[in-house]
Amino acid sequence: MKGAKPIFIDKNSDVGILMIHGFSSTPAQFKELAEYLSSRNFTVYAPLVAGHGTSPEDLEKTTPEQWEESVKEAYIELKQKAKKIILVGNSFGSNLAFWLAKEFDNDPVAIISLGSPIFLRWQRVIKFRLNTYGRFVRFYRKAGRFYKIDYTDMRDKVSYSVIPVKSLHDFFMFLENETMPNLGKVKIPVLIANANGDKVIDKKSAAYIFSHIGSAIKEVFWFNSNQHGVAGAGCEGLFPKIYSFIKEIIKT
Repeated sequence: MKGAKPIFIDKNSDVGILMIHGFSSTPAQFKELAEYLSSRNFTVYAPLVAGHGTSPEDLEKTTPEQWEESVKEAYIELKQKAKKIILVGNSFGSNLAFWLAKEFDNDPVAIISLGSPIFLRWQRVIKFRLNTYGRFVRFYRKAGRFYKIDYTDMRDKVSYSVIPVKSLHDFFMFLENETMPNLGKVKIPVLIANANGDKVIDKKSAAYIFSHIGSAIKEVFWFNSNQHGVAGAGCEGLFPKIYSFIKEIIKT
């Protein structure tokens, strides 16, 4: 897909920011944040998660284990460049970041979670669709009168317009079988940032992460936006908050 390539900006810094994009999306959603943080002399890497940035058919062929492996490889690659790694996840990318922290025994310095899903708005409706007529279709179409509630940023144009039903099932299974049972194993500092007008993620998600994550240092930050996850200038106060959180963590 045009514009779907990974982002890598090497500032020869001891601090590397690993940015993990959302489900069905690409590193393009991190363009503004990557520029913002690299201009402050942090090395930034936003890789492509397996099955993304090409075609929905490719996503359909991948498994959650392949999603995990692709971000694991990216972490190892960035670790060769920077001593301290901070994970930034957008939407489902945050769930993969939680997995990475557990996988590497809390080696990352911190996690910045942007609109991480635990519960979706209208989740019961979405699951009902998947378990009824979703059995007879191959793809879940984002756009359309019946799909106004989505789980990705509709303003992000570098993403798939349809989601394989098989992959959406994998998405929900990952939340239920990986993220939720293992949050207590994550011990590193975490910033849980959510848009107060997010039309995708249920606000209960932030409270759930805060109460279940094992981190001693944790904070919920609500920013003014009606969009989901990273959306550049539309996310009022988000970028400065991310920067101040990083600065506070790396000086300790």
